[in-house]
Amino acid sequence: MIIDLTIIIVNYKSWSKLKNCIKSIQNQSHINTQIIVVDNFSNDNKLKHFQNKYNQVNWIENKNNLGFAKACNIGALKAESKWLLFLNPDTILEKNSLSSLIKYSNSNKEHRLIGIKQLNQDGSNTNAYGLFLNIWTSTGFFRIFNRILKGLTYKRMNSKEISSPDWISGSFVLLRKTDFIKLDGWNEKYWMYYEDMDLCKKAQLLNLKVSLFNNWKCIHFHGESSRKNSIITIMTKTEVIKSSHIYVQDHFENLNALSIHIILIVTKVIDLLFGSIISSTKRGILINCFKYWKTGLINGDWNSNRISN
Repeated sequence: MIIDLTIIIVNYKSWSKLKNCIKSIQNQSHINTQIIVVDNFSNDNKLKHFQNKYNQVNWIENKNNLGFAKACNIGALKAESKWLLFLNPDTILEKNSLSSLIKYSNSNKEHRLIGIKQLNQDGSNTNAYGLFLNIWTSTGFFRIFNRILKGLTYKRMNSKEISSPDWISGSFVLLRKTDFIKLDGWNEKYWMYYEDMDLCKKAQLLNLKVSLFNNWKCIHFHGESSRKNSIITIMTKTEVIKSSHIYVQDHFENLNALSIHIILIVTKVIDLLFGSIISSTKRGILINCFKYWKTGLINGDWNSNRISN
């Protein structure tokens, strides 16, 4: 049997949502899929049950939580198809949507990294795409102003059948295996977050078009694995901040890079200081980040210790 599409899912304690995600994949018709689930050391004694219940799924068990990017790369090594779909476990696909999506993508080869419209449970658009991080998009106000100037407002982007954002969310990324190899896979410097922006930036440098198909959609439940408890929330939100600095380190140099680092630090300090008055979570994030920012500014090392560990 020829496999049309390999779906790679990275899981961390998202079992209830993963069950619904797998069911939505199994509800697809007219397409042969290979499902690979990479469990990032959930370590909660539930993996064996799922392996027995879904024995048609290829399961990979990591012995540590290696982060999203590395787990995706591990899963991709087992892929046996022309097309790869990196999919979050907290997503639900529309019934019979994949066959038409692959058929259209096969016929329209200019689209190389493909995302689709993602909806919240209430049906609102999550706007799962964005602008590349740079000095002009480093704060929320700057980003809004930039979208207006470039004609890339959410309203305009969502009204087109196909739009061309800078980057698409890693919760749904469809691409050919040949392009994945050209891109050298996901950048494993990123433990969590910004790896999707980095992948799309590399695609831009290689003239591989990033596209958002608004005629296809899925439901995405945000934060299923990153907000399990306060400890995990502090850890993952700290990693968001670290990953923004890693992106700057990778894609900018000298004064330009330093300027963006400082803008990111100042705006985040203001936000977290005020938030710390009433939020222990924000206090925890601020404490973690002060240590990280000190190392980055003094030593010029912005890498995450979660990767080195």
